[in-house]
Amino acid sequence: MTDTYHTHAETFLAQLPKGVFMTVQAGEKTNTMTIAWGHIGILWGKPMFIAYVRYSRYTYALLQKAEDYTISVPTDDTLKEALKIAGTKSGRDGDKFLAANLTRSPSKQVKSPVIAECGLHYECRIVYTQTQEPALIPEAIRTRYYPEPDTHIMFFGEIVDVYRLD
Repeated sequence: MTDTYHTHAETFLAQLPKGVFMTVQAGEKTNTMTIAWGHIGILWGKPMFIAYVRYSRYTYALLQKAEDYTISVPTDDTLKEALKIAGTKSGRDGDKFLAANLTRSPSKQVKSPVIAECGLHYECRIVYTQTQEPALIPEAIRTRYYPEPDTHIMFFGEIVDVYRLD
């Protein structure tokens, strides 16, 4: 798994600032959202992805009940509109998979599905969560990214599988 993890990290890191899909399933509810922030690396001797999700997001409510999440990475430019929809619509208001014309596909190791239209997938098991401490965020960053009191919680996901479908 470690060799596969390193092989695909460059593709992942090039796409992350443009947007990737974070998908979570809790019970019968599934949601995907576009994220452009995150960390990939080794923590506690394991490959890890750390996702940042604001408390106000519908995905946060599902993550509180879930054991895992997936990250699906577009490997070409055909999903720009889908990334826009998943990043601007709320799963509280409707099915983003339908709105963005995305297909849920079963993952290999976790409950949360992957996005079939994406070429690269990370399956992550949640091992730890950490809230941001607003008082410790430098004022210039707090002013730019947190004009409202809606910081992020970090979801540390052990990467349990990485694979390409394209």
